Amino acid sequence: MSEHTVEPIAVANCLGEGVVWDDRAQEFIWTDIHARLLYRLEWKEHALHQHALPHRLGSLALTEEAGVIVGAFSQGFARYEIASGALEWLAQPEAVPGVRFNDGRVDREGRFVAGTMVEDAAAAGGSHLGTLWRLERDRSLTPLVENIAITNALCWSPDGATMYHTDTTTGTLNAYRYGERAEFHRVVRQFTAEEGWPDGACVDAAGNIWVALWGGSRVICLDPATGRETQNVALPALQPTCPAFGGPDLDVLAITSAWSDLARSPEEADPHAGDMFLAHPGARGLPEMRVSLG
Repeated sequence: MSEHTVEPIAVANCLGEGVVWDDRAQEFIWTDIHARLLYRLEWKEHALHQHALPHRLGSLALTEEAGVIVGAFSQGFARYEIASGALEWLAQPEAVPGVRFNDGRVDREGRFVAGTMVEDAAAAGGSHLGTLWRLERDRSLTPLVENIAITNALCWSPDGATMYHTDTTTGTLNAYRYGERAEFHRVVRQFTAEEGWPDGACVDAAGNIWVALWGGSRVICLDPATGRETQNVALPALQPTCPAFGGPDLDVLAITSAWSDLARSPEEADPHAGDMFLAHPGARGLPEMRVSLG
């Protein structure tokens, strides 16, 4: 098992999430959900840009249009132009008070999948009312997994036949047979509270699963067949949230983090809480898929 040096990028995100690599723009892009901010880190000069958002953004998908994303905003899926701020709603499931969209990623067929989480159980009327939704090309919505408290760790095997997903509150990373529907297949790994809670995840070119452990100060690499930990990236932040491979050679692991739940402000939290981290773990990722809409 190995550990790796990490480079912090000082952003002090309240709840950094959803990082992806845009290979055409050569930049990492991610969201600070609670601050309603979108971040872009240009690779060549490490120039950092931030953009105010009209709503909280849980996760995002790249599109074929430069400067345009599809976002899983609190209320639903929308096409969003970063420079102008123009927003077009694409699909919105029935609104439930206290429930918002969280983690999401584009599957190997170019369909954006994102799930909701229960933020306020009292307002929602229950703690497991979240659903994993797939935005189809005709802009309809297909429910894939239901009765979720907090959707996370969404990613796919390189061939797209297996979907990985967790309800963070269970501490269980699950594998699903994936096609027109998602069929539960097996438990990949059951995490202990001492290890941390599974948050965001991504898959490398070899099919290994990289999982951020909220409360665990690290991202770990799992063998997809056995769930065994083969590598870890230790971080100077307690709450890593989401990893993604990027860089010109797809060999850089970017990791978002959060200071929320630790303090009332970033100044009261640990020095690197909420920062973005860059590591070189000796693995290569896969190009991020772009959403395809009819």
